[in-house]
Amino acid sequence: MGSPRTVLVSLFLICSQALADLSGDAQTLEKCMRELSSPETIAADLRKLERYSSWRQEELPCLMRCLAREKGWFDVEANKWMLKKVTEDLGADVYNYCRFELRRMGTDGCSFAYRGLRCLKQAEMHAGTSLSTLLQCSRQLNATNVELLQYSKLKSKEPIPCLFQCFADAMGFYDREGNWRLENWKQAFGPSGNEDESFGSDYSGCRLSGTQRQKAANKCSWMYQEYKCWERVNGNKLVEDNREQS
Repeated sequence: MGSPRTVLVSLFLICSQALADLSGDAQTLEKCMRELSSPETIAADLRKLERYSSWRQEELPCLMRCLAREKGWFDVEANKWMLKKVTEDLGADVYNYCRFELRRMGTDGCSFAYRGLRCLKQAEMHAGTSLSTLLQCSRQLNATNVELLQYSKLKSKEPIPCLFQCFADAMGFYDREGNWRLENWKQAFGPSGNEDESFGSDYSGCRLSGTQRQKAANKCSWMYQEYKCWERVNGNKLVEDNREQS
């Protein structure tokens, strides 16, 4: 019979739901657990790992950095994410969802890797939903792909009228009173460009007052105005359309 440590690892790899969330690769997870744990702590470490989905911070220091390193996604010595490799393995949609988090440098490489990997796993759940919802809305509005591509730059006038309203309604960005459901915005778009570990981005000025909303041309108009504010807070600058200026 194997050592208690080997038995515990084997049982965990067979039974734990956290495995798929962490790496999808039993050998990679086992290698990192052997590297970071010890015979004396393995039982307690596995119990911590089973609570992975509810972690508020990394309870097994540097585990995520090890997993990302083994995937070829994180350069430990340079303390940076291998962005091209991440994009090749997970797709452009997943990378774009986490682009700010993966480029947000941190002196603590383990925390940097933990935040990045958590974001990538979240992106695998939400980025595809956001894209499919956006495409569904564009079809409902009979929009062309050329028109949809205009959203790659922030325009003062919405390229496809009411596209954002359709998207926002489908994603549940607002409650019945018109208040923001901020977590739904974050799930749809990913971490912001200005957010750090200590302070979240301030979107308080983005929600228009009731009077401002009433003065807008229509609901689509004020929703798009609020979306533009969201983008500006995240560091995306407004691009003027030359055709509008001429």
